[in-house]
Amino acid sequence: MKRSLSALVLCVFALGVAPAHATADKGNERFANTEPLETINRSRSDAADAAAQVPGAAGVLLEALRWRGRSAKQLGLPTQLWCADFMNFVINKAGGKGTKSRAARSFLDFGKKLDGPRVGAIAIMYRKGPNNGHVGVVRGTDGQGNPIVVSGNHGPVVTQSVYPKEKVMAYVMPPDYVLEEMAATARAAALKQ
Repeated sequence: MKRSLSALVLCVFALGVAPAHATADKGNERFANTEPLETINRSRSDAADAAAQVPGAAGVLLEALRWRGRSAKQLGLPTQLWCADFMNFVINKAGGKGTKSRAARSFLDFGKKLDGPRVGAIAIMYRKGPNNGHVGVVRGTDGQGNPIVVSGNHGPVVTQSVYPKEKVMAYVMPPDYVLEEMAATARAAALKQ
């Protein structure tokens, strides 16, 4: 019981909510500021808008997450084989320049190759056929090391899915100049606000 009460108190303070006894005690400086350190986002789109200001590879991931559930048609992209189109769209929206190719495998030479999955990295995967592939941005991994990827053309919409690690051809981090372009775009957007 004592442990669960302590956990409840920690949760209450983590949420930025002060218990009634804390606000009643004016002399106790420990509870003088119970305001959250950051604004609390009210919806998924608010959270995506705030997170999209993060420069670098995280900006690519957060931009991709912003478009989950949207179809190629809703994004103004070709409706056939559009995973690379979506990846380029996301990089452009984040303030960088992509490969300008409709081929998923065009990302094999885009940036620095990594030895494994990293959040914000681009994952290029095999698909049946000699030149076929799939591409998306890594959100994390599951318990077996399989990448969790946000991509277009996984079904009819942008979605997050776990892919078998054996299907990954390469992980790449966007080139430094692209990351710098995205950071400059994020800074410019922050100055406008």
